[in-house]
Amino acid sequence: MSSVEESKRALILAGLLVAGVWGVLGARSLWFDELFAWKVASQPWREVVRYVQDHDAHPPLYYALLKAWKSLFGDSERALRALSAVLAVLSLAVLRAVARVRVGERAGAVGVLALVASPLFLQVSVEATRSALLALTYLLAARATLQVLEGRRSARLQLALAATALLYTHALGAVLAGSLVLFSAWQGRLSGLRSVAGPLAVSALAFVPWLPVLLHHLQAGRFDPPWRPALPPTLPLQVVHVVGFGGRTLGTAGYFSLSSAPAWLEGVLAVPVLVVLAAAFSATWKRDRALGRLAACAVLVPAALLLAASVWKQSMVAYPRYFAFTLPLLALCVGSLGATPLTRGWRATVVVCGAAVVGLALASLASLAAKPTEGEGDRRALAAELTRRLRPVDVVLVSRWESVGLDYYVPALRGVAVRLASEWTAEGLAEVRTQVHEASAAGRVWVVQGFPFPPGAFEAVYRQLAATHRVSYFGEFDGVRLTLFVRRSGSP
Repeated sequence: MSSVEESKRALILAGLLVAGVWGVLGARSLWFDELFAWKVASQPWREVVRYVQDHDAHPPLYYALLKAWKSLFGDSERALRALSAVLAVLSLAVLRAVARVRVGERAGAVGVLALVASPLFLQVSVEATRSALLALTYLLAARATLQVLEGRRSARLQLALAATALLYTHALGAVLAGSLVLFSAWQGRLSGLRSVAGPLAVSALAFVPWLPVLLHHLQAGRFDPPWRPALPPTLPLQVVHVVGFGGRTLGTAGYFSLSSAPAWLEGVLAVPVLVVLAAAFSATWKRDRALGRLAACAVLVPAALLLAASVWKQSMVAYPRYFAFTLPLLALCVGSLGATPLTRGWRATVVVCGAAVVGLALASLASLAAKPTEGEGDRRALAAELTRRLRPVDVVLVSRWESVGLDYYVPALRGVAVRLASEWTAEGLAEVRTQVHEASAAGRVWVVQGFPFPPGAFEAVYRQLAATHRVSYFGEFDGVRLTLFVRRSGSP
């Protein structure tokens, strides 16, 4: 089989694997970020930008694409997630194209297989969030930057478009674009900066209309909201786990850094990943110095900045899932490793560590398949239970953002369920108490507890209802809770 056929088959296999994972996991219950994306995409076109301005720290490109996609294919769980699956396959195709030009056909095949073997990549490929779009636009911008620095004038327009899309996809877009500027200075010094200055200036000007919104959310603390957990001391290791093999193996870090593993185990399991990545960076540096510099700047610089911001704020400014944008570039490096001859001893070490990483990835994928909504909330199951038990006279209390889940899964409660006020200020808590007091006049009161309502606020709700009601039912659905309060006989 020729190298060209090998890389083509690898791309087809990878695309089929993404489609297969979408077929298996695409119908699972939507989690919070996906529900928010559906909510935005359900707004009239004239309201989409305004809604994002008011409620999200990230720019609106993904929501606009999802709205157009939704108008064509509907808003079922599978339909909403199919957009990300298509974007993921495009990332695989771009990765192959870059690798075969820079390092060779075999590197393209190995890189594609390495990317599709990542549990994190497969997970973001089948969820309705901006992560797959961010990974694609970053890869396109990185490729265009390389081409501009090598004198391809036609790539300047590609860089301007890709960088603009990057900026309008995620609040991290400016950090990622800055990493490409740093690479340009490293690779081409002043001439390199002059080469990319024009296209990046165009994208910066295109982003000016959104800049005040971004600055407003930054000043308002939207990038470090109060519901973020405290900084775990093993966060760097947890990021390595999630980027390397998914993080659900043996209790190590998950999508949101929900780690139950001891620090020593996280360290031990990170060793094979670090060995493979170190070998991959080294091989890339030897095979293509420009690509090695690009990978170092585009992966290590933003990762270091995100980790530093988390340390500075002492909270989870960057969840491990945020690092999905690094995966295509890391896979490029692994592709270079797969096409580079190694000494016998080093090759044996890399093969053993690579086999360990594959085993951990398979274990992580098996855990994901067994518990696809673990830690994210099974709102569909909650909605089914609520619908089965709900009576016409019942009152349903739900936190402001968790109400989006009821809007999606229990349309009959739209405009009927009581959305509790903003809970993170003294004024908000006072309003919540007033709402609960009014609801307590009903004989049966349902309370839906979910992200991002603070536990202390829900404890206050429960205590207030307990004065006149007793708990008749309680259920937990992978982190989202449903409680029924029934009035005690003789209560006022």
